[in-house]
Amino acid sequence: MKKDENPISVYAKVSQLAFVILTPLLLFIWGGSALVNHFDLPDWVMGIFIALAIIFMLGGAVNYLATLIRYYEKREKPAPKAFTSRRSDNDYYDDYKNMRK
Repeated sequence: MKKDENPISVYAKVSQLAFVILTPLLLFIWGGSALVNHFDLPDWVMGIFIALAIIFMLGGAVNYLATLIRYYEKREKPAPKAFTSRRSDNDYYDDYKNMRK
């Protein structure tokens, strides 16, 4: 990130990442616990919910970080210069001139 970036926008990006990480964990653990207790399911079902929470958490975090990387790569790259070439820029130009003499 650039040094002159607004600290509030940096805080917003970090808090979004925390939200992306914590939300699936809390929802799957809370929802899994409620389902296990309500339907008297075995304890290994809770392990499945925790595994799903970790998978969704990692997927969301990787997706968010990849989006940030693409955003900052686009912002910091200079615009490409148009390709222009003169005849005298080429190596064969001098050879051709010397051949004609």
